[in-house]
Amino acid sequence: MEMSEDFDYPESMGEVRVRRLPSGGIAAVLAVLVPGLGHVYAGRLTAGAVWFVATTFAYWAILIPGFLLHALNIWSAYRAAEEAGDRY
Repeated sequence: MEMSEDFDYPESMGEVRVRRLPSGGIAAVLAVLVPGLGHVYAGRLTAGAVWFVATTFAYWAILIPGFLLHALNIWSAYRAAEEAGDRY
């Protein structure tokens, strides 16, 4: 079906945007690379900044709590992305 050049369609039909839902797996991998980045990916910017500062401080202060906090951050980022996907 061809549309003629004089066909006038509403502006709202001109562009379609598709938002991809965040993936828990991608959020977890990003959180492994940089603490807090998985939360940023899931759309939780403040939580991402807090996780980054807290985990960095924990690594700086004492090594073992840093690993534990980092693991908790990865799990939390996974859950945040899964919950963001469930909202839609």
